[in-house]
Amino acid sequence: MHRGSLAAILTLASVCSIHAAEDKATQVPHRIGAAKLIIGDVKATQSFYESMLGMKEVSHYSAQGVYDEPIMGFDAGARLALFSPVAEPQLKKSQYPVALIYVPSLEPVAKKIEDAKFKLRRLPQSESSSFKIAIATDPSGNAVEILERPGKPMEVGGSKLIVNDRQKAEDFYAKVFGVKPTARYKTAAYDEVLMGFGEGAWLALFEPKSEAPLPKSRFAVIAIYTKEFDAVLNRIKEANLGYRDVKTSSPDSRIIIAQDPAGNAVEIIRERS
Repeated sequence: MHRGSLAAILTLASVCSIHAAEDKATQVPHRIGAAKLIIGDVKATQSFYESMLGMKEVSHYSAQGVYDEPIMGFDAGARLALFSPVAEPQLKKSQYPVALIYVPSLEPVAKKIEDAKFKLRRLPQSESSSFKIAIATDPSGNAVEILERPGKPMEVGGSKLIVNDRQKAEDFYAKVFGVKPTARYKTAAYDEVLMGFGEGAWLALFEPKSEAPLPKSRFAVIAIYTKEFDAVLNRIKEANLGYRDVKTSSPDSRIIIAQDPAGNAVEIIRERS
């Protein structure tokens, strides 16, 4: 992994702490409900998150011949959705992390992952400043950042979308959800912005300069809940990038899958006030 990508990882960790007080004072009608990982082997990947990180299955969705999706979580906070598309061929994964998980102590978790022979890299202090960070790769090839956060419980920290034009992606999320950037980081290796969705998990838009754009799944890589569903849908239509409705079991529910400018599929779910 390039040094630039490691520096980018640090931005995801540090901004969450730096802007915590600011986020608590910000009332945003949208929230990141889940970072969604596209996976292959459901049993092996779910077992990784259960045995290595202590996550539990809190929900499970499936459609025969289409997908299987265990929803993993801790006691509180955003979820980690493990989405296995049945008919979609496995796509090449980015070398960059697509989710962050907080742990109260890194070393026991890192040792457990290493002892189980999964790929893991601890970042040296020269690349992690005062943070203790490791990058693990799950059985489906997804890179996941694990960050030590002493004195606080395990939690899904955020979702990171790989984009091919940071500015276009930022403009899209700012317009559709009315959110603002909380931090920016730009080097020769990457261009990144963090968008403020209030309390809880964050959304990072990361444009790598050393990795060519990879094929995108048609299935969602993030789930966003909104209390302003109709207004968000109208702005999705105005963006003219396409969306599709998702069939739900309740007439009061409404879910769409929209496309952002980079081709990432975004699940948008109506949340009652």
